[in-house]
Amino acid sequence: MTARWGWSALLLVVAALHLGAGWQGLAPSLVFAGAAVAAFLCLPLLRWRRAPTGLVVFALLMTGVVVAHQVARDPAADPADPLPVLLDLVPRLLTAARPAPATPELLAPGALLVFAVSLLVVLALLRGGRSLLAPVVGAALLYTCAALLTAGRADRAGLVAVALVALTALGWLVVDRLETGGRVLLGLPAVPVAAVAVLALALPPDDAFEPRELVEPPVSPLGVANPLPQLASWAGLGDTELFRVRGPERAVRLVVLSDYSGATWQAASLYGPLGAVAAPDLPPGARVVEEEVQVTIGELRGSWLPTAGRPTSVTLDGAVVDPDSGSLVLPAELRPGLTYRVRGVLDVPDDDDLLDAGVPDDGRARRYLALPGLPYSLAEYARQVVRNARTPYERAVAIEQVVKQGRAPDAQAPVGSSYARLERFLFGAPGEPGAGAGTAEQFASAFAVLGRAVGLPTRVVVGFQPGAGEERAVLGGDATAWPEVYFTGWGWVPFDPVSGVSSGGSSAAQKREVLDRLASITASPTSTPLSAPPLVTPSGAVEGRAASGLVPSRRWVGYAVLAAVPLVLVSGLVLARLVRRWRLRRAGVVGAWAYVLDALLLVGRTPPPHRTAPGVARDIARDVARDGDGGVAGESGSAGSGSAGLGSAGLGSAGLGSAGLGSAGLGSAAVELARLADWAAFAPEGVGESGKAVGPAGARAGGGSAEAAVRAWRLAREVRRGLRGRVRWYRRVFWAVDPRPLWRR
Repeated sequence: MTARWGWSALLLVVAALHLGAGWQGLAPSLVFAGAAVAAFLCLPLLRWRRAPTGLVVFALLMTGVVVAHQVARDPAADPADPLPVLLDLVPRLLTAARPAPATPELLAPGALLVFAVSLLVVLALLRGGRSLLAPVVGAALLYTCAALLTAGRADRAGLVAVALVALTALGWLVVDRLETGGRVLLGLPAVPVAAVAVLALALPPDDAFEPRELVEPPVSPLGVANPLPQLASWAGLGDTELFRVRGPERAVRLVVLSDYSGATWQAASLYGPLGAVAAPDLPPGARVVEEEVQVTIGELRGSWLPTAGRPTSVTLDGAVVDPDSGSLVLPAELRPGLTYRVRGVLDVPDDDDLLDAGVPDDGRARRYLALPGLPYSLAEYARQVVRNARTPYERAVAIEQVVKQGRAPDAQAPVGSSYARLERFLFGAPGEPGAGAGTAEQFASAFAVLGRAVGLPTRVVVGFQPGAGEERAVLGGDATAWPEVYFTGWGWVPFDPVSGVSSGGSSAAQKREVLDRLASITASPTSTPLSAPPLVTPSGAVEGRAASGLVPSRRWVGYAVLAAVPLVLVSGLVLARLVRRWRLRRAGVVGAWAYVLDALLLVGRTPPPHRTAPGVARDIARDVARDGDGGVAGESGSAGSGSAGLGSAGLGSAGLGSAGLGSAGLGSAAVELARLADWAAFAPEGVGESGKAVGPAGARAGGGSAEAAVRAWRLAREVRRGLRGRVRWYRRVFWAVDPRPLWRR
């Protein structure tokens, strides 16, 4: 049994290590592997004869539940009400970041799952003795949980699945041989391989089932302020260190503003956990880069968290995000010394990708094109700017150039992003406050509004442009804002109307080539009178997001796959049992007796290997006769046949009337079948059970004569029906799919 226990523990430890891929870092995998080992270390307690095994298992599981509650509970909550804490373990995990932070409350459900599954496997091995199925089922359950938790990303290449199948085949082929010296069951690994193949064909290639769609994440309305007006105050701080960042040399984002009311830019008001299933309304591009930075807060105040790109994970527990903009918010006020790591995704298209790129023309971009009450002056100005541009990218470059040309950054300029402020910024007469001068707020807002007026989906980003170096101090003077344009297939591309040198999405040389083709826009276009009638343009109001932000996508596929898994397993077991019966039928009389031995295994009364067929038949007859006389079967061993006979266990006390065969009939049928099997197996070749010669077709190799085989199988079916009628109803339900006869030699 040592090989069996070691193989089972190894299989579950590998599956537990894989489950840790759903959390951040290496610590979760080690914790889960330790939980699996801890369950196997409980074996001495389960073997303790002074306490019922069921009571010990219940006590161990309750201990795990209590530990999970103590780890996950909120110290400020009512300690007398643990049920909500326990019921909230899985929803909290499904609405956390992906991969989940390695915090104790998020590790608790995974560790409890591994411990419970491993403990049940240990119990199955202890009770079943020679069970080879329980460890495989436990490992498959843990692997499935890892796939669901990570949406299949934990094992994209299937290497872990191959390793588990290989370990399964190794155990099924070698463990029995090491323990008993028996022959290797070469055909048995075909069953899990076939099941895996069927599931691989049944699973959809894309749009995988996402269990997080089943949990509605908590969405919080937050009244966070628009940080655009703070650009001037941050610039006034000069060399004051707002925070420090360690990581790649890229711009740091603070907040993305997508909604424009005509008076100001508005930040999103509904935020959910970072791992909530809510894809952005405009998907990322085909070329992305994922980067991680470490941020240490200094004098920065508010609730906005600096990030790198659209965040995918953060080490801060409680941080919430707007999935469309990627703006990350900590409901509590930032404090000096707060340190966290955040991983984000950035769109990085090449120059050639943008030249002929288009922009979305469906309802998804409506939010980024909305311009309520757009003045005629701004609409006509935008039309004149792009009149020679052929593609969306050329329109964006033209607007960037014309907003920059003839205007200068001024930290003392009036703040604001309204239509009136932008008209003053673009068309104001020299000497007027704010005419031709502004902070990054006016430059970015003017670009975004003019871009929307000519059909470019735009938004404004507030962030910082720190200096170079692996670890950089972000100062107040580094605060800025820039616009972004969405291109179909390539994502959000930043532009820089303040300097116009490089937008981050294309090189300065690429922009110069575009501007050379659009030489007519290098001069300032004729501005329209501010008193001209407003241009009537269809634009809807800014639409608020739904509270949940969840759109079910092909949820029925996941349900169908989950329902198909047990059907596939049951069908495979039924098919394997039918193949075994077909092989036994071909064996003739000897196969009929083996068919009865399979029935004895199913009722839990396998005779010892040294017992002969007539001896086993006499045990059956004696047991059913004792039951028919009203005795209690199984109280003592049978004399003569000894304690090795079936009388030591009995066949139960149920009558055989429902099976259509009385006690005497069942016993005589078993004895007659045993006589035929004994003769077919040991009689001289070419001699039938009546002593007469038979032809080659009835030789012993074929299991007796054809007439004897027909009679033997009729008796075998009668005995099998009689045995089946003597077991409990719940065992008869699984009679046709019980896999134990497949492993009987």
